[in-house]
Amino acid sequence: MEEAILSDHRRHLRYAIKGEVFIGARPLYHTAGSLKDISEGGLGFEYVAGSGDEQSRTIEVDIVCGKHFRLSRFPCKVAYDIGADRPSSGSIGTRRCGLEFGRLSHQQADLLSLILNSCA
Repeated sequence: MEEAILSDHRRHLRYAIKGEVFIGARPLYHTAGSLKDISEGGLGFEYVAGSGDEQSRTIEVDIVCGKHFRLSRFPCKVAYDIGADRPSSGSIGTRRCGLEFGRLSHQQADLLSLILNSCA
């Protein structure tokens, strides 16, 4: 695995993502973004903030890595959702969202291990 992103207050090491991996937040996919880091306990992603983007505190996400790799309906809790940059007047900004995984099925846990080994 590549270089770990260390943090004192996290239980799991987060790993930077190699390549492009995308996130879609259910149920309506009104939030979609780019995966930045992932761990056994959660993930961080960035998305373009639009007017009226209001995220629920609990969501499900799909993770898409390449053409043939998709993890569906991962239960998550929003840990934070903050501005990643300061947009100029009238422009749309980028936001950074941290998600904590909820209870994963055995199949989801196996797929998470696969993405940790292949994309991180």
